[in-house]
Amino acid sequence: WTLSSPVGSNSDGLKTDAKATNPAKEFEPIDYPAPDGVLTFDLLTNLQRSGTYHEDDQPSHLKIKPDVASVPESISLQVYAAPESRFCPAAVYEYVDEKLVINAQNCIHCKCCSIKMP
Repeated sequence: WTLSSPVGSNSDGLKTDAKATNPAKEFEPIDYPAPDGVLTFDLLTNLQRSGTYHEDDQPSHLKIKPDVASVPESISLQVYAAPESRFCPAAVYEYVDEKLVINAQNCIHCKCCSIKMP
């Protein structure tokens, strides 16, 4: 099986996954069930099972480019209801008092943020 379009683009290959994301007002929130411990697991269990480890004082490898520093609070949170806080399986991205906090020590290097965010 091969991919007919580049990773991170939609099936027609004409726009990136990030460009295909619609504003949050077009959707209803999804109420997910709690982890069952059989098929789905809590965050700490998932992080431990990933085998990824970062030193507590290790510099963050996740950075927001200076020219788009206002995007998280002004666009991502306001227009798209902070999708990075939901698609990241390791909860690296969270908003505290409407300010983006990057918990780089949780990163499992899955590349979701590279695909979903511009």
